[in-house]
Amino acid sequence: MATKNFAAKRNRHLSLSSLGSGLAAIDIERHLRPFGRVKHFEAASVLFGSGKTSFSLAVLVDGVVAIRRLRRDGNNRILQFLGPNDLVYPTLCSRPDIEFETLTPATVRCLNPAQLSAALNSDPELASAVLAAATSQLQSYLGQVAFMSERPIDRLGFFLLRAIYRPFDQDRTVVSIKRNPIAVVTINRTALAAHIGTTTTNLAHLLLALQEEGIIRVLTPRRFEILEEARLAASQERLRAREHLTTSL
Repeated sequence: MATKNFAAKRNRHLSLSSLGSGLAAIDIERHLRPFGRVKHFEAASVLFGSGKTSFSLAVLVDGVVAIRRLRRDGNNRILQFLGPNDLVYPTLCSRPDIEFETLTPATVRCLNPAQLSAALNSDPELASAVLAAATSQLQSYLGQVAFMSERPIDRLGFFLLRAIYRPFDQDRTVVSIKRNPIAVVTINRTALAAHIGTTTTNLAHLLLALQEEGIIRVLTPRRFEILEEARLAASQERLRAREHLTTSL
């Protein structure tokens, strides 16, 4: 089977620290345990989708949550995924066209304004970690928005890179012998295909093509060893270069 050259080889390893810069130096959820109220949800539950919120901040304890954009035609595009230690903001939750849906059973800790203020005032390190995590998530959201107009292969690459730096679970039973980064994908193929704007059949072809290109190696159906991180990130470099050119004109 002939393969397409999706990304040219690079002589230097790209710096992708922006995708992982907000990984908290401390476990945010653990430090917030004395505060707020924990809610448990089954898979396919809608969170905060009523347009009303009663909290200042929520943090995902476990599970995977999808942020969907609701459309009249029923094609509710998945905008982003949230995993453990990711933050949920009332600004997004209060929009009537935005819905938070659990893709797996999930646990969420919600803090009202008084609880959030007490938590941040009692722990300066926690306050810094929350700010760093919020900044990182915002960078990821902006990157995702930028890639919405790109090819499915580029959106898939962005997702895999984010999975390296912000893994959705802590399972390290599958490791790379050569210590290459592992992208752990805990959502099913249907959700991932919907996220990158393609079909499950085409998603399988894209993953196979990336493997035949030597960019990734499939360890399990949901774990991928990233063999050529710089090549996987090449589309991001091209996009950043185009954005820089546009802003400089």
